[in-house]
Parts: sequence; structure tokens; C-alpha cells
Amino acid sequence: MSDRQTLALMRIVAEALARAGGRLALAQLAERRDLAVEAKGPQDFVTAVDKAVETLIRERLRETFPDHAVLGEEFGLDRQGARIVWGLDPIDGTANFMRGRPSWCVSIGATVDGKPALGVIYDPVHDELYSAVAGQGATRNGVPIAVNAAARPEAAVIGVGYAPGRKVDAHVRQIDHLLSHGAEYRRIGSSALLLAYTADGRIDGFSAAHINAWDVMAGLVLVREAGGVTDDFLESGAQSGPVTAVAPGVADLARQLRALV
Repeated sequence: MSDRQTLALMRIVAEALARAGGRLALAQLAERRDLAVEAKGPQDFVTAVDKAVETLIRERLRETFPDHAVLGEEFGLDRQGARIVWGLDPIDGTANFMRGRPSWCVSIGATVDGKPALGVIYDPVHDELYSAVAGQGATRNGVPIAVNAAARPEAAVIGVGYAPGRKVDAHVRQIDHLLSHGAEYRRIGSSALLLAYTADGRIDGFSAAHINAWDVMAGLVLVREAGGVTDDFLESGAQSGPVTAVAPGVADLARQLRALV
């Protein structure tokens, strides 16, 4: 099977699994069961539903693609040396999910030879499925999407990530820089959704001084395939680092944010 054929199959499987994971999470939320919340750190939570969704996706990926590796937020990397690595965030936006707020999603990405190649993000609350494969464009519910071609700094809206434990003063400098240049910022509690919204032109970009691979693997492919500009750590082989993903018209502004950290 060629890489193109493999990616086509992977996309079909990822879309189906994202929807399945989203349905499972919604069902658990609707039944108001005890979510068994654990704190992994300040403002960093995991529920029994996160683990159940990741287990579901992992098991089905192993069945379909036994030679691939899987890197997930809850259970880590299952094998070394695989050419294709999946990146899973079963519920990106767990703090929102467990409080019944609508900003959360299932994120499934993959790299081939270290390069981001596939991205699927599913928002179960709004039934929006974002999907992209390298070289084939990006879609929302099957309709092509694109970054905001008219984006400019003085009218930009940029999603800004912040990880507890990072330097607060550096984050404040970033926000000050955006506001001083006429731009606005957003923090909704889901980096994956902010990347999907960037790809869809709903906001103009996303920047994070430090973030994990499973949070952004899918979203970076979406932004690239939607015509955006990205700068990230994935091809270095690291599992975390800084990320920028923006519409071309605000690329310089986003790079300035990186310099402030």
C-alpha cells in the first residue's frame, strides 16, 4: 500500500474514531455519572471519560494499524521506532467538559517520518468534524475551509496558550503586545479547538510558548492545509515545545510573541 493510500485509510479511520470518542464522551456527560476527576497538576485534570475515550481509540488503532505507534495524553507512547505515530488527546478541554461548558473536542493526529501528515478534530457539542491530510486541503464537515486571507495585526484575534507553571510575566507580556498592536486574544481552554478555528478563519492564529504534541498534532495539519503558516517542534522529535499557527497576514505578529517568552 502506498503512503497516499495509507493516509486515505487513516483519515477514514480517524474520522470514525473521533466521532465514536465524541459520542462516548457526550453520553457519559448526558447521564451525569460520576466523572471521577483527578488533578494531574494545577488546572490540569483528567476524568474517567478521558481514559475511556483514549482506550477506545487506542484499541481500534492497534487493531487496524498494528505497525503504528500511539502517543496519547493519558497513557503515553506505546512503542519506539515506528514510522507512523498517532497523537491522541481524547478530550482536549477537560476542565470545560467536566463543568458542562461546550469548548472541548476529540483530537487525533498523525506524523509520518516525523512530519505532521493527518489531523482530525471533532467537536461533539456542535457536531463539527475538521479533517485534513497533508497536500489535500482541510475541511469542516466535508466542506473546504481556509484561514482568514484578510487577517492583519490591527484587527487580529489570536488564541494564546498558557501552561500552569510557566512564567506568568512572559504570558502577560504577550497579551500586552497583542493589545498594544490593536489585536485581541482568546483563551477558551482547548488548544485543539483554537487551531481548528484558525484553520476555519474564525480566529486568525494560535500561539503557545509550551504545549504537548498530542494537543497540536492534528491542529497543525489543519492550519497548514488551510493555507496558514506554522512553526513547531514536532519534526525535532520532541514531545513538547513552542507552537505558532497563524494566517499569513499576522505571521510577523505571532513571531514577535515567541520572542517575548
